Amino acid sequence: MNWVAIGSLLIGFLLGMTVLKSLGPFALRLGLKVRFSARHGRKGKVILFAYSDSSDWKDYIEKKILPRLETCSVILNWSRRREWESSMQFEARLFNQWAGSGEFTPTAILLPLLGKVKVFRLWQLSQNPKHGKNNVSKEAEQSLFAAVKQFGR
Repeated sequence: MNWVAIGSLLIGFLLGMTVLKSLGPFALRLGLKVRFSARHGRKGKVILFAYSDSSDWKDYIEKKILPRLETCSVILNWSRRREWESSMQFEARLFNQWAGSGEFTPTAILLPLLGKVKVFRLWQLSQNPKHGKNNVSKEAEQSLFAAVKQFGR
């Protein structure tokens, strides 16, 4: 075997490994999405919704948003994550995969079986310091409810 053939095999192997490595995250996300649909889709649940007990939005979320999402959502309270770590590990992993780290609650993750996953971050920094430091984004809220209507829930 000559050096050209060995070089070609090495380049082919490295390109193949690069392609396989780039498919890993895609396969992980697809697997999480399919598993969510298998676990919760039969019950009509297409959204993973997480919020916290922050005084900035807790009352608003529980009075205005959750009643409209209860039938189509799996709901996680991030402030009580110690209670659901054992029973909802999968949902927590799924949430961490799409929400990321940092300021992420309240967040809704739409997980349709077919189509792209959409993440709705409902928090925003307030422009007026007199009204608190955070509030719920009306645009994100409207987009979320429009997506819920689109899926017939």
